[in-house]
Formats: sequence, C-alpha cells, structure tokens
Amino acid sequence: MKMHVQSAIKGLWFNRWSTLLAIVSIGICFFILTGVFLLLYNLEIFTKKLSEKAAIVIYLKDNTTEAETSSIISELKKMGVFSRIQYISKDEALKEMRNLIDSQLIELIGYNPLSDTVEAFIKEENLQNINEITKRIKALQMVDDVYYPAKIITGLKTVRVTLRNLAVVVAFLISIAILFIIYATVKSFYWKKTEEVEILKLLGATPSYIRLPFLIEGGILGLGGSLFAVVLMILIYFSLQSKEISAYMPAITQIAFPFETFYTLPVFGIVFGMLSSFFALGRIKYQ
Repeated sequence: MKMHVQSAIKGLWFNRWSTLLAIVSIGICFFILTGVFLLLYNLEIFTKKLSEKAAIVIYLKDNTTEAETSSIISELKKMGVFSRIQYISKDEALKEMRNLIDSQLIELIGYNPLSDTVEAFIKEENLQNINEITKRIKALQMVDDVYYPAKIITGLKTVRVTLRNLAVVVAFLISIAILFIIYATVKSFYWKKTEEVEILKLLGATPSYIRLPFLIEGGILGLGGSLFAVVLMILIYFSLQSKEISAYMPAITQIAFPFETFYTLPVFGIVFGMLSSFFALGRIKYQ
C-alpha cells in the first residue's frame, strides 16, 4: 500500500499544475455545495423558530364563563397539536393595550372593546394541517372567531419547498461537475502513463494492482478539494462573526454552522474522488 501511495503522490506531483487546477476547481464546487447545504440548514432553523411563534388567536364570545373557558382549553389540549396554550382575559389585554396606545383614547371609548382570547401555539409538524385545525376550533361552542397568520405560514411553506427543490437540482449539478473534473483529470493521468501500464501488464500485474494508484490519486484530489472548501468556509465563518461585518449586517450573526461539516466533507471528498477514478479507469483490458 505504501508503494501505491508513493506512486500516486509522485504522479500528482509530476502533473502538479493540472493537479493544482483540479483541486481548486473541486474545492470551489465543494464550497458551493456546502453553501447550499448551509442555506437549507439555516432556513429550517429560521422557519422552525418562526413557526413556534405562530399562534392561533381564538376570540371567545362575550359572557363566556370560566367553566366554558376551561372546557375550550381542555378540548384544545386533547387535539395534541399545540405546544403551548395561553388564556388572556380582556382585562389583561386592555392593560397591555394601555402600554401601546394613548390611554386617553381608551377612556374616550368608555368601555373595554376587547374579547377574552386563547392563544394556541401550534407545533411545527402540524402547520400543514392548520386550516383543518382552525375549522375544528371554530366549531367549538363559545368560540366567536379565529385568527392565524395564514399568509406568513403559507409563504414560509412555499419558500421552504421552492428552495429545497432548487437546492436538490443545484447539488445534483455540482456533484456531476465534481465527478467530471476528477474523471477527466485521472483519465488524462492514465493516458500519460500508457507505456508504464503496458509494461506492468506484460510483467503480469493484476488489474487491481494497476488501478490502485489511480484510485488513490482520485481520493487525494477529492481530499484536497474538500480541504480547500473547508478552509474557505472557515475564513467566511470567522469573517461573518467579526465585529466589522456584524456592525453592517446584524442578521448575519444568527447564521448557524454545523461543525460536523469540517470532518465529514473531507471523508465525502475521498469517497467521491475514488468513485470518480473507478469510473474513469473502466475495465483494464489485456490483449
């Protein structure tokens, strides 16, 4: 094995400019691929946090008794689709309103125009059934009306699905590009060693013996490209965390970065590189 690794490194060094160009190209592709992954990762976190704040506001009819309110809350809990249920009396709501608008305006009305409400925070996994859930709530006795941010939730679902589909297409195309770069590079290295390969055949070398150095070359190319992408990601990560950037773009500091990427990407690069080399060599024929 040591001899094959040395042979692969020697071959890459002999074609060092082609090797460098291939590693940079693969690195840029891996960088884009990782960027797409991070975009989706952060989008999932963002939508989840936003959905946790999406509450269905249930307006109760006037003169609803405490027993009837408790009954409605019990019915909501039985549905099992809410993470939190909160009752707000109209007196509490009026107190909150006094902090938001001029109290003289409220005094002008002369009475409390608000209703007793129940805020039900729906679980993220049940967002897709929110229309059906609101219909069930409206059917409950003593429920006057129901409000929920339908446009925001629908928009989030649309954005998430669209970006996810787009990311799948981009990831597929980038993966094909990486495969093609490694395939073309290893294939050209193989052609340059045609005479050496023929001599090995005459000496009785097995196909696996001939193929192994090229597979290692592909693995090293994939590893080099992925490490290049990791270095770029680290530089960008620390740049975004710096005070200079956050002063202009405060929202950027909320970006989450899964550090598992730093060690899974090189492994992925090695596997990708060896797989591309395997296809590039094809079947080694003997005359």
